[in-house]
Amino acid sequence: MEENEVMTKNYNEVEVRKFLQNQHDPHSQLVKLKSYTNIANTQLFETDYHETHQVNIIPDMSISPAQFIPDKLDSKKFRAHPVTIKAMRKELFMGGEDFIDLECLLTCASCKIEIDVQFWHFCPYCEASFPGNIK
Repeated sequence: MEENEVMTKNYNEVEVRKFLQNQHDPHSQLVKLKSYTNIANTQLFETDYHETHQVNIIPDMSISPAQFIPDKLDSKKFRAHPVTIKAMRKELFMGGEDFIDLECLLTCASCKIEIDVQFWHFCPYCEASFPGNIK
């Protein structure tokens, strides 16, 4: 393994550990967003703009894990596997479309699938827990 790969792996591991320690609450994400500044040293993101979206997720055993299938008749309804519903975080914080700075990728030690732990309490594919699950 090259030195850059080792540094990246160690950085990712530290980030995942911090993420899990803070239990990924929306307030800590807001604090992180407020800390970002642009080159003029002014706040990069408008934090006074708030939106709340409520979505109805219906259990459906025929849906694959970690998938949300939109309802054809109601745009606020989705179908998902019951394990996916149980694994997902119920309250999410979004910094905007295509915003990846809050991303915290982890390769599940059990199923080897890379997932973004900001969205899940445990692995939605194999139901493995995250603490101590860092590779």
